[in-house]
Amino acid sequence: MNLKKHKEELADRIVLLDAAADNQLALELVELHEQKCITCQEDRLGCTVRPACMNRNFLNALIEIGVNPQDLPSFCYSQYLEQIRRFILEKKGREMTDRRIPIKDLLTTLGVSSIRHFTTKFKKEWKGFSSAHEENVMLVIGSNLMFRFDFGRGIVTLNPEHDRIENYRVFGLYCQIFAEHYGLNIRVTDLTLNWWLLTIEVKGHTLSSVKSQLKSGSLSGFDSIYKSESGDSVIINAEVIADDESSNLEAGQLRTLFDRVSKFEKE
Repeated sequence: MNLKKHKEELADRIVLLDAAADNQLALELVELHEQKCITCQEDRLGCTVRPACMNRNFLNALIEIGVNPQDLPSFCYSQYLEQIRRFILEKKGREMTDRRIPIKDLLTTLGVSSIRHFTTKFKKEWKGFSSAHEENVMLVIGSNLMFRFDFGRGIVTLNPEHDRIENYRVFGLYCQIFAEHYGLNIRVTDLTLNWWLLTIEVKGHTLSSVKSQLKSGSLSGFDSIYKSESGDSVIINAEVIADDESSNLEAGQLRTLFDRVSKFEKE
């Protein structure tokens, strides 16, 4: 385990004060947690069933900032990968959301040799399998599992819930895969560089019935949601406005909208 050399990556992410102060804080945080990790891993049983950092969040954060697997707390990381394997393959263990894993280690843990092998194998095994891929991002969904592969960073996120949708390209990918998964007819429009529009058509419903189930304020993350009628269909428009760095919309919030609308279609 070698964490001190990664203090700059942590400092770049916290961005609280000036650069010198953030670097000093990052070093102190890493040193404190490194000692905490050493103590935790000396108690193998405790590290396995009740790690010192709840839900192994410190380990998850280290992976997020790009710490190499060989520099991670080794025993804790081995337990983390085993928990992920059991959760994905055996459907055992606590629900896992927003868990980061290096792509290579995920493939090894699941017993597959490549991304193509991953998609080929689980397309046959998982219900409702869908995938969407553009440039360095691929989304996969099936059997109540979801993965966001970031090939540029070499990291996959298991069940992204609080994954901030940073640009229109990723927004379009999430909309595409949710539409396919829930069987909905959608259109995604880039109105301006930072103003995106998702349009969902709901057939066989009245405006009043849709309004009653999509109450104002019940869906967060969107800047505006409005409805209109078109023949025997209701059109739902959801707007997202991003700032200079990212939108405020999270993957889980977008999925909630699709989930609710899909239930209209089944009625």
